[in-house]
Amino acid sequence: MKRTMKTFLTTAALALFLSVAGSALAGPATDVVKSKQTALFDLIGKPSSPDNDKKIAAIFDEMIDYGTLAEASLGTEWAARTDAEKKEFTDLLKQLVRKAYEKNLKKTLNYNIEYVSEEQKDGAYVVKTKAKSKTDAREEAIEIAYKMAQKDGKWRMQDVTTEGVSLVSSYKSQFTKIIKKDGFATLITKMKDKIAKGDV
Repeated sequence: MKRTMKTFLTTAALALFLSVAGSALAGPATDVVKSKQTALFDLIGKPSSPDNDKKIAAIFDEMIDYGTLAEASLGTEWAARTDAEKKEFTDLLKQLVRKAYEKNLKKTLNYNIEYVSEEQKDGAYVVKTKAKSKTDAREEAIEIAYKMAQKDGKWRMQDVTTEGVSLVSSYKSQFTKIIKKDGFATLITKMKDKIAKGDV
C-alpha cells in the first residue's frame, strides 16, 4: 500500500493538496503551503461547478512555479531548445500537472498532514511533512517535502519529494530518455497524446 501511494503522490505531484492536520515549527514557507491546502480542501468539499473549478485551478497555478519546474525537468536539454519550444513544453507540462491534479485530487482526502520542519537549503526552503491515512492506522506515514522559493515576491513550489523521490528528477529522467532516443519533437507529441487521452 505504501509503495502504491508513493508512486501516486510522486507521479501526480499532488501531495500539495492533502487535507490539513496540525503543524509544528511553522515558518513563512510552511504558512503558505498550509493556507493553500486549507483553501483547496474547502473548495474540493463543495459540489463541482465551473466557478468552483476555476477557483481551484487559480490556487494551483498560484502555488506552482511552472517555469522553474519545466527548466529543471529538461536539465541540460533546456539550453538547446528555442524560445518557442520552451514555451510549448512549459505550457504542455502545466496541462499535464493540471490533468493529474483534476484526476487524483480527491483521492488524497483521506490523509492528514503533520508539518515536521522548515529548513533553508540552497537558496530555497524545504517544508517537511508526513501524510498519515485517516482510515488505516496501520499504514506507515508517507514523508513529503516541498521545495519552496520566493519569486516575484510570492512563495512558489519548485519541487516535491515523496519518500525520497523528487518529482523534478522523475520528470527529468523520463523526458531525457525520450529526447535522447527519439528527439524533442517526439516528447512533445507524447505529452500532447497524454493530455488528449487524460492518461496522466
